[in-house]
Amino acid sequence: MLQVIGEVLIYAVAFILLIGILVFVHELGHFLAARWTGMRANVFAIGMGPRLFGWNKHNGFTFGKLPEDFELGDDTDYRIAAFPIGGYVKISGMVDESMDTDYAKTEPQPYEFRSKNAWQKAFVISAGVIMNILLAIVVFTGLNWLAPKELQATSTVGPLDTTGAAFEAGLRPGDSIVTVNGRGIATFDEIDRIIYNDSADSDITLNVIRNGAPQQFTIRRMDIPAFSNDNRTSIIPLPAYTSVKINGIPEGMPAAAAGFQPNDSIIAVDGQPIQAPFQFSSYLSLHKNQEVAVTIGRGAEVIEKRVKSDTGGKIGVILGTTYNGPKQIRTMGFGQAFSQSISQVQNVVGNIFGMIGKLFSGQARLKDSVGGPVAIADFAKEAFTLGADKFLYLLALLSISLAVMNILPVPALDGGHLVFIIVEAIIRREVPLKVRMVFQQAGFVLLLIFMAYVIFNDIARRI
Repeated sequence: MLQVIGEVLIYAVAFILLIGILVFVHELGHFLAARWTGMRANVFAIGMGPRLFGWNKHNGFTFGKLPEDFELGDDTDYRIAAFPIGGYVKISGMVDESMDTDYAKTEPQPYEFRSKNAWQKAFVISAGVIMNILLAIVVFTGLNWLAPKELQATSTVGPLDTTGAAFEAGLRPGDSIVTVNGRGIATFDEIDRIIYNDSADSDITLNVIRNGAPQQFTIRRMDIPAFSNDNRTSIIPLPAYTSVKINGIPEGMPAAAAGFQPNDSIIAVDGQPIQAPFQFSSYLSLHKNQEVAVTIGRGAEVIEKRVKSDTGGKIGVILGTTYNGPKQIRTMGFGQAFSQSISQVQNVVGNIFGMIGKLFSGQARLKDSVGGPVAIADFAKEAFTLGADKFLYLLALLSISLAVMNILPVPALDGGHLVFIIVEAIIRREVPLKVRMVFQQAGFVLLLIFMAYVIFNDIARRI
C-alpha cells in the first residue's frame, strides 16, 4: 500500500511540476508583453476553472472567489485555479477563455487590448510561444554546457529487426557506419540523431564498411513507416554491445508471478541469445500460451526463470536496452552549447510539423501520434526518477510542443487570435464581436473534444 501511495505521489509531483513550469512560462510571456505595451492584465492564473486562492495588492492573500464587484484597477490577481490543465492571463478588452464581453458596452480605453495597434496585439499574443521557445533554448544550452555527455563510442551495427526498413535496405549486424547522408560520424549517438532528424522527409543513405570493403545502402523514404517509439529500431539500428533490461513489470502479469524484477537483464530465452527487445517479443509471439525458459542476469547472478506467456504472446515486462561498449565523454563551451541548442529546437519543431503533415496526408494515425495528460504524467514520472537532466530535457521538448501547438491557426489558441489580428490589420477595422465569439466558443468546444479524445486514447493505450 505504501508503495502504491509513493508511486501516486511521484506521478502527481512530477506532473504538476512539469505542467506548472510550462504554463507559468507561457503565461508569463503574455503577462509581461501586456504590461510592456500598456495593457491591463487583471488575472494571472495557473490552472483553469474556479479560483482556489491567490494574492493581489488590494486585499492580499485570500481563498476562494473574489467578490463580484471587486475592482482591481491597474493591478493583477495572481491565482491558482482548480484544474491543473493550463492557465491564462486575463487582458482587458480581449476575447479570451472567460468569454467575458462586458467591455464591449463601453468605449475603448487606452489600457485595453482592443485599443492597441496590430503590432502590439501580435506581440502580446505571440509572447507565450516566444517564451516557450526561449525556455527550450535555455534548458538545452544549460544541458549541453554543464552536463558532459556520455556517448556510445562505436559505429558498429548491433542486432537488426529483419522486418525493418534498415535491414531491407541491406544493412547487417557488424557493419561499421562511416557516413549518414554524407555526414561523417564517430559515435552511435550521432547516427541516431541524424537518422531521427532526416527520416521525416528524405531518403537515408548509409556508407558502411563490411569486412574491410566499403558499401552503400539507401533506406527509401517510402519504406519508412510513420515514426514512433514502437518502430524506432525498424529505422534506427541498435549499436553493438547492446543488452536487454527490464524497466518495469505490471502487476498481475505472468512475469510478476514468476519473480522477474525491474533491472533484470534478459540474456536468453530457451537457450537463444537475446540482444534486443524485438528479438524477445518476436520469440514470445511465436510461442503464445507456452512455457519458456528465460535466462536473466541479476547483479552478479545468472538465473533461469520459467514463465508461461499469455494468449497474446506476452509475459508482462516493459523492456529497454543498455549499452555496454566503449564510451566517450563530450563537453561543450558555452558558444557551442548555445549553437547546438538552436539546432535542437529547429529539429524538434521540424519533426512536429512533419508529424502534423503525416496526419493530414494519412501517413500517420492520430491515436498513435498524440498523447494527453496520462501519457505526459507517465513520461514526467519516468524522467523525474531518472534524474534532473532527463526531466529538464523532457521539459524542453514539451515546451517546444506547447509553442508549436499554440501557434496553430485554431480558434481559442494563440494562433487563432493571431489570425484575427492579421485580418483586422488588412481590412483596417475590427472583426465584429459576435463573429469572434462564435469562433472562440467553437474553438473551445473543439479543444474540449480533443482533450477528451486524447485522455480516452491514453487510458485505452494503457489498458
